[in-house]
Amino acid sequence: MLTREQLRGLWVSVLTEWDTHGEFDERTFREQIAMLIEARPHGLYTTGSTGEFYALDWGEWCRVTDVFLKEAAGKIPVQVGCNWFNTRDTIRRVQYARDRGADAVQICFPSWMPMRPEDYDQFLIDIYQAVPDIPIIHYNIHRTKKLFRGKDYARILPHVPTLIGSKAGMSLDEYMELVVNAPAMHHFVGELTFPLAHLMGCPGMYTSWFMMNPTFFHDYYRKCIDGRYDEAVPMMMRMALWFDRAVRPLIEKGYMDPALDKAFVEMAGWLPGNRLTRKPYHPVSDEDFAFLRRVTAELMPEFLEYRP
Repeated sequence: MLTREQLRGLWVSVLTEWDTHGEFDERTFREQIAMLIEARPHGLYTTGSTGEFYALDWGEWCRVTDVFLKEAAGKIPVQVGCNWFNTRDTIRRVQYARDRGADAVQICFPSWMPMRPEDYDQFLIDIYQAVPDIPIIHYNIHRTKKLFRGKDYARILPHVPTLIGSKAGMSLDEYMELVVNAPAMHHFVGELTFPLAHLMGCPGMYTSWFMMNPTFFHDYYRKCIDGRYDEAVPMMMRMALWFDRAVRPLIEKGYMDPALDKAFVEMAGWLPGNRLTRKPYHPVSDEDFAFLRRVTAELMPEFLEYRP
């Protein structure tokens, strides 16, 4: 089982791959996991946003989880996304992941409709009471209609002692409140804010961009760990410019996380996979993909240069 102290470093999302008929592409998924392990991240996770958990029925989710854990568990620390739209079926997924050997699970709040304030606390308590023997990472993002603050975590932690970390999709001032009021957890950020968050105690990042160039992100992370912020911050600012010029226009066109992440992987070219997403969400078009590649070549050529 994953401990709070072990929850640090570069944790990389694994894509759920589809074939041209919209079915799970197990062979490509296995190949991708094997190649990512060779790239030496500190951990892998699946069936979050990038893994299109919302597009998987129960049987498909079980199959993806089984393959993921068979390929990765015991070789590298692993987390399984157990997100669903009600408490009962979230618990069912958490139990399944625990029984199959996951080191920890990720859960988010049910997102279809807002809940009463007290229901968010009860959701986490119910998960813990049903499955008290696996560490929990809370997927804390605005998309779920409720962002937990540090004071919220401080209130709930005595009742959910297995809550060891969060994925903090928030602004830096919100992040500061988080670490001030809930220091007993490890709160991860994404790629763009890691150097600044690391100064506030952030132990790692959840990243899909690692899949473009592992060497670049190992170097970026190590510079922060070593205190070489004068080298890490310019890398961060270059990525911020790239994001603003290359990625933000695609977000404004309505492309969702997995569509973008799959475009990044295809653009980088070293991992197997394609841009296909499960409908109703559509992949990045050929025209928009060409735009992404062109601007990336101008601003972040490293994202096109990695070869294992």
